[in-house]
Amino acid sequence: MKNTAISLLIASISLGNVVNAEEIVPTDAELTGQRVYHHMENMIGFMEKNGLNQFEFPGLADHTWDVITPALDHIYAKAMLDVSNGPIEVTVPARESSRYASFHLLDAEHFAAYHEVTPDEGGTYLIIRSGSDYDTPEGNYIDTIEVNDDLIFAFIRVQTFEYRDNGGADEWRKQLVIDNHSAVSNVVLPDRANVREVLRFADQITDGWVQTHDNIQTIIADENFDQERLTEVRSYVHNLASSGLVVNNLSGFEHPGHVDDLADERRRSVLTHLGHLGFPAEHAYYELIPMTPEGEKLNGAEDFVLTMPHDQAVGQFWSVTRYSDETRLPLDPATIGGSQRQVWAGGNTSPDADGNITITFSSHNPENETYWMPVVDGEDYYFVVRYYLPQEGLAGSTVQSLIYQGSPLESLMVPKASFNYGN
Repeated sequence: MKNTAISLLIASISLGNVVNAEEIVPTDAELTGQRVYHHMENMIGFMEKNGLNQFEFPGLADHTWDVITPALDHIYAKAMLDVSNGPIEVTVPARESSRYASFHLLDAEHFAAYHEVTPDEGGTYLIIRSGSDYDTPEGNYIDTIEVNDDLIFAFIRVQTFEYRDNGGADEWRKQLVIDNHSAVSNVVLPDRANVREVLRFADQITDGWVQTHDNIQTIIADENFDQERLTEVRSYVHNLASSGLVVNNLSGFEHPGHVDDLADERRRSVLTHLGHLGFPAEHAYYELIPMTPEGEKLNGAEDFVLTMPHDQAVGQFWSVTRYSDETRLPLDPATIGGSQRQVWAGGNTSPDADGNITITFSSHNPENETYWMPVVDGEDYYFVVRYYLPQEGLAGSTVQSLIYQGSPLESLMVPKASFNYGN
């Protein structure tokens, strides 16, 4: 996600900041417009750089990235798939069962059109345009996926067991293959700086959702929705993030009508900015931890100790990643004595005699039996806990529950109440 104001959320979450009363509260149509623009402007930039039906393999996330709070437990492959003239096949390689990989499709409105863990044995997905009249091949596909867009964004993740481990994970993603059964469309991309042209482009390539698509067309027709008004709406969303509305990824990436969808354009807007291309909570549940139970910002001047069960109710794995409050990125190794430690996870830790794992966030090595997460003395930080394929037993035992239950922040840091992945 682009450089936004997650630090405001962290700085003021205990204060319960509210949006400035003098600001004009955007309509749902305006919030939809800025959300779709934020996503589609990014997609247009991707297509300008990579074209269609071609994978990009971004480098590993570090302190130099322009994407805030990146996941540090996997690396990516990305492609914009063109299914307007014919079906697309995407082949994923076989992998060892201990290494998670997933296939994720996002539509023009930034909703998850599809998300699944790839099979151990690998195989091929077939993606077709709903309502198309072209011939569809027959084969032994992992899945045949109908999408409501001419262009659909494929986001593939593969797990790394150690931060900056680009060995097995990188080798796996380089074996991905895209086969298109027809000529690539001659897509004319709009000027990324022209707000309504970008929205019009999104409108043209998708059937949209009944619950939200009229909002896009309303904004396209609204001549007052220009760059200036977009900036005002973004400012509103920026301030809204400071209110504590979003402390996890519940409702925002799910498509309209999903069981977890709250049909709240405010949440969708904030999450799109704070977690561009994120998963629905049923696939990967994310919790933000910015504060001590007493409401003090996490700071390297004082040690913070997290103890949690090592075995979590997840179908895949969990991870704990720490970020600078100032940059919203992994820490520069030069600031932590050259250490590359940025993430602890189920795959690179072991339980103690009580079945727990203890992580000590400290500016100095505690030299004890805990796992050391280095931080900078005197500098603020936050961490994010991710749970991949959360299961029913996870509810009530997440890190937010462990840290904030019974504290003054309990009513604000409210974890997801139930999980139903695979149901």
